[in-house]
Amino acid sequence: MVGWPILGPKLSVCCSVISVWGIIQFLLMGAFFYMEAAPLLDDFEFEHNVTNEQVFKDNLSDAYNQRAHNCWIAAFLYVGLLIFAGSQFMTNQKQLAGTNNPTSMASPFTGVTSEENGFNRQYAMQFNGE
Repeated sequence: MVGWPILGPKLSVCCSVISVWGIIQFLLMGAFFYMEAAPLLDDFEFEHNVTNEQVFKDNLSDAYNQRAHNCWIAAFLYVGLLIFAGSQFMTNQKQLAGTNNPTSMASPFTGVTSEENGFNRQYAMQFNGE
């Protein structure tokens, strides 16, 4: 049994591409936060009343680790979106294969021509000569 598509074929491909990019980006950002990369130091706000150096280092390390975990959680959410969008694409492809429609993602109006007066009876549409 073929499921009901929620996303169309083009939107599902778009979401899949964005998901792959999000997975790569958040995994890398999470790794850099975990390694406590110095360029990411600008993302933190510091308490100005901390006088102990060890307390400051511990707080900074905890903040780096928390942001790394947040990035990895976001990457995991993008994995879920990728699975959903991929399944929607496959559902659309199965439905298109079961009909007489072409399986490409071309416009359904490709090849539609109009009569001399600009009216197409098959789709009951008036064309403006475009």
